[in-house]
Amino acid sequence: MLIGIDASRYGHETATGVERYSFYIINGLLKKVSEQHKHKLLLYSRGTLKLPKDVPTVNTEFKEIKRKKFWTQIGLSKEMKKSPPDRLFVPSHTLPRTFPKESIITIHDVAFKHLKKSYSFTQYLLLDQSTKQACRKAWKIIVPSICTKQDLIHFYKCPEEKIVVIPHGYEPLRDLYMNEQQENEVLEQFHLKPDDKYIFFVGRLETKKNIENLLKAFAGFVTNHPEWKLVLCGKRGIGFKNIFKIAGKLEIWENVLMPGYITDAEKCVLFKHCQFFAFPSLYEGFGFPILEAFSHGKAVLTSRVSSIPEVAGEAVYYTNPDDIQIMTHDIERLANDTDLRKTLEHKASEQLEKFNWDDTIEKTWKILTE
Repeated sequence: MLIGIDASRYGHETATGVERYSFYIINGLLKKVSEQHKHKLLLYSRGTLKLPKDVPTVNTEFKEIKRKKFWTQIGLSKEMKKSPPDRLFVPSHTLPRTFPKESIITIHDVAFKHLKKSYSFTQYLLLDQSTKQACRKAWKIIVPSICTKQDLIHFYKCPEEKIVVIPHGYEPLRDLYMNEQQENEVLEQFHLKPDDKYIFFVGRLETKKNIENLLKAFAGFVTNHPEWKLVLCGKRGIGFKNIFKIAGKLEIWENVLMPGYITDAEKCVLFKHCQFFAFPSLYEGFGFPILEAFSHGKAVLTSRVSSIPEVAGEAVYYTNPDDIQIMTHDIERLANDTDLRKTLEHKASEQLEKFNWDDTIEKTWKILTE
């Protein structure tokens, strides 16, 4: 059987959650197909894919579709109409207009249904329509959490039997070791010192990540703890202008850093030296950053909403993302209670063991080939 895979999200230099998922799942599927002779893969991409050296290409073909705009709806659709594979796997939200009857898609979340104001009208419309189409016409839908499965059933009346819950895996970043001098240089780059106390956040800086309330809660905390900093790293998203304005109105710029997107190596250093990780998101389809914090042995302050409890279990300190006073209190608690942080760090290590890419890849391969 020939299985086509949309690899348009593979290998992005500034990868977010969906791109990281595409990277790991496709690498894993390439290894699986190389171990047998019954099936073949055909990867569709925008350009030449840069595969890691240890990823085989046995029983795999590659097809570049040169199109800058409407790559999925026009470029990939034309290819599906001209020469369709037996099955198509799309590791993100959108199916092409034309696709094989047995098409599988991964829907990571439907945050747009819960937080409409966090999306532009066009974004909302496109996401809503593509999700509706997937629920009606996809052969199978992979979701990373029970929460997303329930949302698809609730909002789109998606048949339960076509939804398969396969949690994402996690693999700690490797080969990014730095010596003390190199680490200090990275910290200096972000105007930090090795002994600075700071709370770390990484993710898109946007409304649905609840950065505004985090800033307000931190402002209450830093009044009595002027030596602490809040480091907010990630791309700018919808609502960033308001986030920036609020930081100015709160007059906490001396204690807040927003350096933008950071490399994996820089991220490792910032995780290593932070006191704890804050992730008070309003909605998550999964929550990779929480697992990243776990892998660095850090306590996490987060929200008991959407899929987060499925990922975090009881290995985190839950706060109320809508109550600034409570969040301020919880920041204070984690900042001052080192024993609590150590307890959470121990639990985090155990929770992290529940998520690995081998399981995710094995279950996905089974769906693609059954």
